Amino acid sequence: MGAPTLRGMSYADLRELQTALTLAADLASGLQQAPSRQDADRLVDVLRHALTTAGSLGSEPDPAGGPTGCAAHPHGAVDPLYGDPEDPLPPGYGKCLLCNDRRRRADARPHPPLRRSA
Repeated sequence: MGAPTLRGMSYADLRELQTALTLAADLASGLQQAPSRQDADRLVDVLRHALTTAGSLGSEPDPAGGPTGCAAHPHGAVDPLYGDPEDPLPPGYGKCLLCNDRRRRADARPHPPLRRSA
């Protein structure tokens, strides 16, 4: 028997919520005495993301019909870097892992041609 999930919560929604809460717990446990303003702001941003994710559970489905918000892959995987303050996605990237992977590959520099030895 698997772990209980909230009614109507997809696996992608659950993973996104778990990731946000784990990141918030890691940041909070790493604080030493009085946190700096930057550390406090970072923790607040992560907690807001977790709250937004939790608040969207059970709400009306998004127009794309899935957790990614992507018209091409509405039920695809959510990019694990989505919402990560330490390693943010480039501008224009969304939640869809498949589309973001395609963008990453297109942005990668082509390898120089191999030189053949005579």
